[in-house]
Amino acid sequence: MGYTRDQAARFTGAAMAVLLAFSLSGCIAAAIPLAIAAEAAVVGVTGFGIYKTVQTASGSSFQVAFPGKDGKATMPPPLPVVRRVAVWPGDEGDVRFAEHLAKSGRFDVTPPSTVSVMLTNAKIASSLKLLTEQEQTKAFQSVCKETNAELIFASRDLGQTADANVFSLSRANVTARADLLGFSCAKNAVVWRDQIALIMEVGGSQPSSAEMNEAAAEAWADRVLQAPTI
Repeated sequence: MGYTRDQAARFTGAAMAVLLAFSLSGCIAAAIPLAIAAEAAVVGVTGFGIYKTVQTASGSSFQVAFPGKDGKATMPPPLPVVRRVAVWPGDEGDVRFAEHLAKSGRFDVTPPSTVSVMLTNAKIASSLKLLTEQEQTKAFQSVCKETNAELIFASRDLGQTADANVFSLSRANVTARADLLGFSCAKNAVVWRDQIALIMEVGGSQPSSAEMNEAAAEAWADRVLQAPTI
């Protein structure tokens, strides 16, 4: 079964707003409550392990996954033992992620809004896509110095793919992905890498950006909190 260009565009627009393009910051309204329908590492229509399926208040649903290189569900990568962290600025998903980390009581968190002001004053672009690898390292180092953080969490958008399911009775689905990074201020290098994916069938009711942001942020925070330490 195929999908229309308009249907795919409606979801990809929402997904791209969610999956952490990191250009905005500020106060965010409370997201619509989400009910987790399942949290099992099962293989869905995407072909890789699903971390959880989210049923939204509007009646729509989508899936969150942390696909490994072979497409299977993976354990969180190990994290260094740290207390002071900073969150690279972006959209409301980053704000939500910072809030979840702070509420856990495990970290002292410098939020994206504060980091955004620092980057502006230093005339550093907040979009990681606009920075070379060397520029990213210098930017992270600058934030380390200004915030006295031990680790900086950031995300980089990887775009989206559409599966038309031409030879299947299943609906078409769109998958949006982002790299999740942890930069160590002590080692001046990225020491933690993960990947998150949001998957939704095209057609029917669509989740809001707030719903998808909250689900992605909560899953990312859970991933960090569940990671083994080194």
